[in-house]
Amino acid sequence: MKHISTLLLVFLGIYTLIADGTIEGKLSVDSMKPSPSRPGYLPSPTKHPVLKPESAPAIVYLERDDGQYPRQRTNETAHIRQSGYQFHPSMVAIQTGAKVNFPNLDDEFHNVFSCSKAKHFDLGRFRKDEISSDVLFNKPGVVKIYCEIHQHMRCFVVVLDTPWFVKTDPEGKFSLKNIPAGDYWLRIFQPSERRTQERVTVMDGQTNIVNFTR
Repeated sequence: MKHISTLLLVFLGIYTLIADGTIEGKLSVDSMKPSPSRPGYLPSPTKHPVLKPESAPAIVYLERDDGQYPRQRTNETAHIRQSGYQFHPSMVAIQTGAKVNFPNLDDEFHNVFSCSKAKHFDLGRFRKDEISSDVLFNKPGVVKIYCEIHQHMRCFVVVLDTPWFVKTDPEGKFSLKNIPAGDYWLRIFQPSERRTQERVTVMDGQTNIVNFTR
């Protein structure tokens, strides 16, 4: 009896590993729009060269019709560093209730702020050797973040109720794994702020391929 119980537990464990499904695909990623700046703005002289903005990924995520999600990623803290007078990474997705930290790696002051509807905050000016406070994002939405000193700097924090989200890789590929079976909206937020969506079905132990390439 003990041997049968052990085999049953092993079987259930294996079934749990393969029960959920996967959504994979590829899309054409848009370029990020330049950061808006006030008329006549000229960048201040910097101690080091200003690096080019990185190529931002798209955010791909799944949402259910009932809006009910496990709170499995709320304890995560994302890190957006300020380096070369740019934000890195320039696009981050987190689950509602998670935090983001903004370390300054440049040898000059930076300022991190947002006036977005989903999150309004201002960390003030801080140096490389000063620790900035973590920012809690407790409302879903797209948060646009800037530096008041260097107006060319910008990044996005995409705050989602769903825990099922990923960033595209440099080739535009994505893979959402361990998704419970069911019907979902597959939604995409592009660096250009363009949004697309498609209805998808996730089946136990199967991989659904979805492509959005142009």
